[in-house]
Amino acid sequence: MNKDFAVIGLGAFGRQLCEELICGHAEVVAIDIDEERVSEVSGFVTFAYCCDATKRSALEQLHLDEVENVVVAIGDRLESVILTVILLKELGVKKIIARSEDESVKRVLEHLGVEEVIDTRELAVSNLGYRLLNRNVIQYVELTNEHAVVTVSYDYKEPSRTLEEMDVRGKYSVNVLLIRRGKKDIVPTKDDRFEPGDSIVVFGTKNALRRLDKKLK
Repeated sequence: MNKDFAVIGLGAFGRQLCEELICGHAEVVAIDIDEERVSEVSGFVTFAYCCDATKRSALEQLHLDEVENVVVAIGDRLESVILTVILLKELGVKKIIARSEDESVKRVLEHLGVEEVIDTRELAVSNLGYRLLNRNVIQYVELTNEHAVVTVSYDYKEPSRTLEEMDVRGKYSVNVLLIRRGKKDIVPTKDDRFEPGDSIVVFGTKNALRRLDKKLK
């Protein structure tokens, strides 16, 4: 069974993140120590487990080293966050994202090798969910329920065709607002093209942006 994400901690943030990921057709393992919270999400996630993530024996049974991304969304139980991350590292989990609003805890988590520390005061769950589901998205700003501005990386080794030749607006219904090349910001014309290493700021509907994101991978 393919398991794209595990979310440990099913408070408001963790539950909403599960919903966002499931809506994006991902496989999600939901984990919490509270049986009632686990029961509430069991109807829509791929797997739901009630266990204490600070206990090595409990985590070992879940085989989280087989999951591509593990999000530690435990919240304000700082010791639990740090201990859970340490255990996940020991169990061979490669990509860990953790939630913390405490600056000192952020530094500890980064030192432990957490790939990204999320401050929920600054980042909406929908923004995080979109970035996790779309791997080359650097930044995501939701403007309405349907529209967003995203910054995506151009990962090809060769330059693209010109914007006119690609017809990005016609084919994908998105607008290229800016091309960021190193420290230089370029307002694109029809004759510009994407270069390896560019970051591209685009505007459009969420569905259109997903189609473009797949094209640029």
